[in-house]
Amino acid sequence: QHTTTMAPSSSSSKETFLPGLNRRYLSSFVGLLHAACSVIALVVGNYLFIQCFLLGNDVLASSEVDGSSLLPTIFHVTTAVSGILLVFFWNKIQSYQHATTSLKAKGMTPKQMQNVNRARGCYALILCAVYPLMYRYLPDETLRDTVLSRAVAAAMVAVTVCMYNILKVYGKGLFILYAGTKFGFSLQVLFAGSLYSLRESYPHIVNFFEKEALMISCCVEFGFLLYYCESRRIVSVPFLRDACKRYHPLMIFVFIVNMLKEKFWSRLPMSVSWATFLECVLVFLFLKKMIRGIITTVVETVRSKKESSDKRESFARKQRRTSVFDVTSSAGRRSSIFESIDFGEISSSLGSSRGIDLDALKEE
Repeated sequence: QHTTTMAPSSSSSKETFLPGLNRRYLSSFVGLLHAACSVIALVVGNYLFIQCFLLGNDVLASSEVDGSSLLPTIFHVTTAVSGILLVFFWNKIQSYQHATTSLKAKGMTPKQMQNVNRARGCYALILCAVYPLMYRYLPDETLRDTVLSRAVAAAMVAVTVCMYNILKVYGKGLFILYAGTKFGFSLQVLFAGSLYSLRESYPHIVNFFEKEALMISCCVEFGFLLYYCESRRIVSVPFLRDACKRYHPLMIFVFIVNMLKEKFWSRLPMSVSWATFLECVLVFLFLKKMIRGIITTVVETVRSKKESSDKRESFARKQRRTSVFDVTSSAGRRSSIFESIDFGEISSSLGSSRGIDLDALKEE
């Protein structure tokens, strides 16, 4: 007897990542972990955003003093892990956008749109968590180390430059929003030498980076979550479009108004203030465009309603003037049909046909 042993197929070997570990199971596990981290970051981030910006309870600043940093830590860690785990789905990131303006009209290809989503969903989230976590958990001796500080700053500059090259196709304003402050601050760290010295000179810088991380992470996670739900037919495209149009501007407006109330130009270094100032300019330009669009829409709606009302009124007036009993004489004058009847002819014909002398009858 001869026993024939079949060699394992190439497909099964490709599916095996480690001995006894299937790539599909690993992908499912990473996907679940990424989804959990994204949802946690979104929920905790919105809670902290409401506490800090809407209710006036600066949980982030108080946690730095009393050490109760559980929620901020959960937020920063889940934000960073969500961005890192997205690398496992690098080629599956969406290369489309459900906007009113098509990619062709924007002069973009699906590949460029995919790179923009990679920069937002991966790079931006990781950058948001680097400085807050370092300032929260590294001891002062480590923060004084100029070699470590400059190495981190150089890596941040490299990533932000890469983001600029990606995002400039979509709009340079996105770079200002997602990476402008980190780029400027990292350059200053390269020249200043240590993170510790900058924190001593500008104590508000840590609080600013944490609040900015709330705004950026919540906007990114909210958009990615809705796009995932739309791909699974959980929500519709109009719902996704309307939700993003309302959520993202609201978060950015609230953040900018809060920064203006805190007079950021007097509390932040110039390397960060310039980017925040540009964010304010972009927000006000967007607000002006939005108000102009709302006014134009209202004016057009009122005008169309007035035109339709005038048409209905004109039609009704014409119907009142025109009757089935109206006739037009040879002179062109319109009169009632009863005015055109010659009652004298009718009476004479009736009298002659019946032999009745109507004149005599009238005399009698």
